[in-house]
Amino acid sequence: MRIWFFFILSLMAISLSAQPDVSHSLGLGLSRFGVSASFRNDKSPNALNTVSIKPSGFYLDAGNIQHPREVAVVNTVFQNAGTYKVDKVNYVWTFRPGLLYTYLLSERTDRRAIGLNLTSGPGITLAYVWPVYVTILQVDPFGNEYFTNVRYDPDIHKTTEIAGRAGFSEGFSEGKIIPGLTWQGGLDFQWANYRGDVNTLTLGGRVEAFPKKLPILHNGVLNKSVLSSFYINFAFGLGG
Repeated sequence: MRIWFFFILSLMAISLSAQPDVSHSLGLGLSRFGVSASFRNDKSPNALNTVSIKPSGFYLDAGNIQHPREVAVVNTVFQNAGTYKVDKVNYVWTFRPGLLYTYLLSERTDRRAIGLNLTSGPGITLAYVWPVYVTILQVDPFGNEYFTNVRYDPDIHKTTEIAGRAGFSEGFSEGKIIPGLTWQGGLDFQWANYRGDVNTLTLGGRVEAFPKKLPILHNGVLNKSVLSSFYINFAFGLGG
């Protein structure tokens, strides 16, 4: 996996250095598995006039992965209780570097026109997984009640004693990286007030595969090692 990671990064560097006419953009994306932020380095729209076996650019994407069956609840037994998600035992956030291959469908000839491109490309997903902590009510040997943060275990912790989720960063140092492969592609709609700028709305799909199931839920049967989803992403240009 390390070989593939450095291979992808090397191709990114080559594609960036070999293309003087490039555009950069920052974006926000949404899919059934969560949200993400992205950086994209690609050929400028007016440079997408040929089909090449070389990548036209690269993307960097970071976001979370949530299970579609996550359910947030509040224990009303406690005053000012916070929310937590039943059976969710791990957070998953990802970093995705990947290559872009772009095919021009319709050129944006002026600022009133909308350009259309097809994009696709392989990448690597580095998923960082760390445990969920919750705040629970405990009683010491003298009968005094107090709250403490513990690693969530649905087999041990009853819903009646959970006062909410602990801090998001609690247990972060206990995490581990699960590497995977990804492929994504979509249809770009591009427009801008000026010909040299570009804003992009992408409607696409993504498939990610990991060597083992991502342990998001305590019920391992519901967890998956292959995730597929449609996504929507809006990006604004940073100039060429």
